[in-house]
Amino acid sequence: MSGQLTKSLLLLTALVGFNSASANDTAHDETASDVFSVDRIVSNDVELKFTNDGDIQPKISEFIVVNYVLMSNEKGDRRAVVTLENQSSGSRIFKSDQVMALMGDGRRLSPHTYKQKFKRGESISMTLLFGNNKSPILQIYTRQ
Repeated sequence: MSGQLTKSLLLLTALVGFNSASANDTAHDETASDVFSVDRIVSNDVELKFTNDGDIQPKISEFIVVNYVLMSNEKGDRRAVVTLENQSSGSRIFKSDQVMALMGDGRRLSPHTYKQKFKRGESISMTLLFGNNKSPILQIYTRQ
């Protein structure tokens, strides 16, 4: 009977070890899919002509997009490092509803809530989060 017990313990140990290794592989895969990679860097404004039946636009502001770096991960999370310039003659507070992303399927999205104070003429780069989307970000823009 002790031989049977030894075989059972060995089998149980092997199963626990296999299950633990699988859990570690899954944790590693989740971590790998969380890593963001650069999709593209844009320094000149690209003009795209998707229809906009709902007339969805960013709020009017005195900010312009200088450049942006588009990023995503395997899960479909979308981010952009955006450099904005305050074109006003005084200080301004940038709010996330003053910028939009044009998505690959034609939708327009504002980033998650974000605020940043700018001095007159100041340029600041910031990372804006656009959530999880199947479509890539094609363009980041403001409206003056």
